Amino acid sequence: MNDLDQKIREALASEEAEFSTRTVEPPLLEQVIDTFRGRNRWLVMLSFVFALVWLAVAVVTAIEFFEAESTRAMLAWACGFVLSMITIGMIKIWYWIELAKNSVLREVKRVELRVVRLGDGK
Repeated sequence: MNDLDQKIREALASEEAEFSTRTVEPPLLEQVIDTFRGRNRWLVMLSFVFALVWLAVAVVTAIEFFEAESTRAMLAWACGFVLSMITIGMIKIWYWIELAKNSVLREVKRVELRVVRLGDGK
């Protein structure tokens, strides 16, 4: 068991210089661009389109709210605005979960690469 531990320590020490020079996490803009290149790019594009549509709905309902004459109409437009903002928030939460998933997959691939290198004795 000590021989295996020693090999692990040696492999990690030799690769530590390589991994310390690279950034652990790519910049946010690069992560966003990667979501448009992934397997679910059509779903990401669709969510962005839906978010823009709901943003337009939110703007229209906000304008109509301030132009409404009765309290009932103001309440209806306010409910539409709140609904559209909640929907936009849910789309954004889903997208941030996608970014987190991609980050975890990237780290798992990095660990797999280290395990393969360790197994090859490099």
